Amino acid sequence: MNAEGPLRLDDRGAIAELREVLMAAGMDGERVRSALGATGNLLARAPDVPVSERRLDEAGALATLIKLFLLQRPVTVEAVTQALAPLSPAHLERLGLAEVNGGEVRALVRIAPHDEILIASDRIGPEDADRSDHVAGVHPPSLMLSHLTVRRPVETALDVGTGSGIQAILASRHSSHVLATDVNERALNLAAFNVLLNGVENVELRAGSFFEPVAGERFELVTSNPPYVISPESAYIFRDSGLEGDSVSRDVVRAAPGHLEEGGFATILVSWIHKPGEDWSEPLREWLDGSGCDAWLLHYDTDDPLTHTAKWNQESFAEDPAGANEVIDRWLEYLARLGIEGIAYGAVILRRRGGGANWIRADELPADRLGPAGAHILRVFAAQDYLAERPQDADLLDGTFALAAHDLLEQVVQFRDGVWALHEISVSLQDGLGFRAGLDPTTVELLTGLDGTRKLGRVAEEVARRRQVDRSVLERDAAGLVRGMLGAGFLEFKSRR
Repeated sequence: MNAEGPLRLDDRGAIAELREVLMAAGMDGERVRSALGATGNLLARAPDVPVSERRLDEAGALATLIKLFLLQRPVTVEAVTQALAPLSPAHLERLGLAEVNGGEVRALVRIAPHDEILIASDRIGPEDADRSDHVAGVHPPSLMLSHLTVRRPVETALDVGTGSGIQAILASRHSSHVLATDVNERALNLAAFNVLLNGVENVELRAGSFFEPVAGERFELVTSNPPYVISPESAYIFRDSGLEGDSVSRDVVRAAPGHLEEGGFATILVSWIHKPGEDWSEPLREWLDGSGCDAWLLHYDTDDPLTHTAKWNQESFAEDPAGANEVIDRWLEYLARLGIEGIAYGAVILRRRGGGANWIRADELPADRLGPAGAHILRVFAAQDYLAERPQDADLLDGTFALAAHDLLEQVVQFRDGVWALHEISVSLQDGLGFRAGLDPTTVELLTGLDGTRKLGRVAEEVARRRQVDRSVLERDAAGLVRGMLGAGFLEFKSRR
């Protein structure tokens, strides 16, 4: 679609050539992080820009393009002309990407890499973000959503509230057709540009609120990063829903199952009201009542009202320190009126499955160790199905299991009383959610005996004999261990017998 917005979409040749120029210069995630000495995401906050500029001490096309599009600094016409060849600064002006003033070029949008994808978004900074239809670029929530999305081949995918289009573009790699919706026309314009910039041909954009543009349609994959911030504001479309409390998160979670094909997955980022003393998963479980979906609930943080207020108003505080107290008072009064003492953050992963009772699993998400988790998610859902069919731990003794390919077993020794002694043993997942669990020597012996060819009962029998312990006790402990480790994705089952 040719959505209204700041960027022209009719010169596909120039957009395709821009991508070739940017990628040839090295505008990909790995090389840009290396040039900036960065290890995490590529957000450019004002205090970081002078330091980042100093790191770009070498001349060349990549340094010029990073300064222009990522650090949002004016660059000379001569330098941009050399970096863009055979394109020119005039091409950037015609596309709406930059303006030329005197001898300098200033970018009007930000272009940041996410691995091999390039994403154009609105600039970062108080002077650029003061508009309700601001379009955010690659930032921590979008990275979290991309990591928590199942990546398997599907015919149809849907991204609800697509923003800059990053989730739709990622889904296009393993989907025959992707639909993306947004109520923000400016976002649809930037998303359409990003689709062209990345040479994607199987993404369709539709204007409208949440699921309204796809009424009656079903998909094999659904993703959504809705405006889930609990706030009294309607200042930013990408942040504020205008709905009271956690209604927007609840509504999206409740609506998603109706748009899933049987066996289809949905991943939704959410925030919700966390009452003191209440299990954090309880509100989410209520949202899913009667959904017809299995669900994995993930929680990574809970903020008090003041921390929540500060987190979502950093830029406005920097722009207007004198007005900070007024903003704080308004937010705290709103949260107090609703009786909110804690705001939780996390994700809901759904799989539509009829024909039997649905299960729900809840885990703390180690967000600092999160990586691409599609394979881990599929492993956990398969394991939960397996375990649901075997409610008694004794049922597992005839099963055959093996450690997942990305498990890492570590032993820590400590020098104590003149000798080296075993201090700690742990196993951690090197893919997906990065779970970590402590072990004891007997547990290690059991786990390393699970090689995918022998039944759990046989392994437990052998370990009991070597350690001269009661076999029945060890079988009970081994079955409980496998239930927990399999459910979290540390183990895989190799037999359904």
